[in-house]
Amino acid sequence: MKRIICIAIILLGISVSHAQTDTTFYKHEVRVSVGEGFLPSVFSLLLPTEVMYSATFSVSYLYRPIKWLWVGGNFVNCLGAKIYYDWREYYPDGNYRDFTKSKRKYYAALAPEVRFSMLNKKYLILYGALSVGVGFEDGYDSKAVKYPKIFPYFQITPFGISGNVGKNKNIFIGGEVGIGYRSFFSVHGGYRF
Repeated sequence: MKRIICIAIILLGISVSHAQTDTTFYKHEVRVSVGEGFLPSVFSLLLPTEVMYSATFSVSYLYRPIKWLWVGGNFVNCLGAKIYYDWREYYPDGNYRDFTKSKRKYYAALAPEVRFSMLNKKYLILYGALSVGVGFEDGYDSKAVKYPKIFPYFQITPFGISGNVGKNKNIFIGGEVGIGYRSFFSVHGGYRF
């Protein structure tokens, strides 16, 4: 067990030192991501009268104090299907009127993020990230659920890739594989300056 831990520490040290060999070092990053809304849909289906979510959309800003570390924050938004709420109101004279309202189901989250690069080259960056924060969900109140709901938000990204393009290699596109409210798989693009 001690050997495995020592080897892991050595490999981490090598990857971090290898990550610092990048000659291009931009300190700021703005990123837009699109992913699927599978995990929020799973959590929503556990409660009655909930609906599936479609794709998630997120905007991030990250600051890079050293070449292998980014810190920043995310705003994540996910739209679901429309919820229809029907009710009937009775009047004292015995008449009644039916009403229908609709509302688009959504959740939004704000979360800080920490990212570590494992490989940092001119054309390619491989990284992992962790983001934890607070989310808000909206919908119609029911006996089982009251809105808006506040819930913990998380996103663990063990593998992300970013390909740098453009004359100064400061425009990037890429993808992430992870688990959390942002998505299992997402694609992103952005600008570093």
